Amino acid sequence: MFELALVLVLLPLAAAGGWWIGRYHGSTRRRQKVLSSNYFRGLNYLLNEQPDKAIEVFLEIAEINRDTVETHLALGNLFRRRGEMDKAIRFHKHIISRPSLTDEQRSQALYELGEDYMRAGLLDRAERLFSELLEHDPRAQVPTRQLLDIYQQEKDWEKAIDKARHLQGDNVDRHALIAQFHCEMACQELKAGNHDRVLQLLRQARHHDPRNPRARLLQGDLAWQLQDWETAASHYRDACEIEGDCAIQVLDRIVECHQYTGALDELREWLAGLAEHSKLTTPVLTLARLKAEENLQSAVDYLLEQLARRPTVRGLEYLMDLLNRQGVSLDQVGPELIRDLMQRLLEGQPRYRCNHCGFSGSSYHWLCPSCRRWNTTRAITGVLGE
Repeated sequence: MFELALVLVLLPLAAAGGWWIGRYHGSTRRRQKVLSSNYFRGLNYLLNEQPDKAIEVFLEIAEINRDTVETHLALGNLFRRRGEMDKAIRFHKHIISRPSLTDEQRSQALYELGEDYMRAGLLDRAERLFSELLEHDPRAQVPTRQLLDIYQQEKDWEKAIDKARHLQGDNVDRHALIAQFHCEMACQELKAGNHDRVLQLLRQARHHDPRNPRARLLQGDLAWQLQDWETAASHYRDACEIEGDCAIQVLDRIVECHQYTGALDELREWLAGLAEHSKLTTPVLTLARLKAEENLQSAVDYLLEQLARRPTVRGLEYLMDLLNRQGVSLDQVGPELIRDLMQRLLEGQPRYRCNHCGFSGSSYHWLCPSCRRWNTTRAITGVLGE
């Protein structure tokens, strides 16, 4: 497959080389004979699975000029897609070394070489190339995005912020990105115990993205370190109000904060509201555990009510644990309710999944509707499967 792709790329390269020789050096029988001999020698190397030797031959017969540079770039990209980074780097370096390139072609070759370095993990070299491209065109978005990616990998958040400020496009929320980078820096300062710097960075994060829940979580973590339980609980709750999923991360800490301050009634009221408006099971279970500490029957009744509305495996598991460990009779949960819970848990669960692309559904497909491959569908097994 690779040899065929290489032939398709090199055919126009060889043809262009022949044209160039004829155009600029005169069309002589001797040159044509040499060109033909070398060309077929290169094809023979390809057919015998010796692509390295084939590359040497075709580079000899196809001089890089304005008319062949695209083919050379395509050949380098072909090697990069195959993961042969040394060959891709060699080709793109060879292109850049040619004096006949236009500015646009040189920029394209620099970009492709930068991509090679990125794929090879040579981030410092890639950074230099993309920075060079930005020097020629400070508003160029492609090298800006690549540098942003490099700085995120290197956790150089100051430089990442600088590049994020220059992002453009309808689908780019640079303010949200900058807020996240400030949060990353705040995490580092929090670990180092630099509390004033943490507050400064979080203020900047909230300035760029007032609805960023992570900034609230970090403010809660700072207050937690300072054992300011009331302030910590307030920030944690704010984060949960902005993004309900935050409750999974911090509900245990919120409970501890309220236990330290003794404001358990306030906590129960807040949890009840959160459970009412959230689709998460965690707030329900947290409130049920608090109820169980005071009145086991109240916790069981609450869980039964919640499971009837929104059955989940975790909720049912905790209910059974309560009933079993605490000596409450299972008769309180009739077989009809258990059957209803199980049926509702299974409703909408896919029965089949494509082993190739992961497409799932309730019907069997010999031809996967997603990846269009035959006979890749299999029954799902496990707790909610067959």
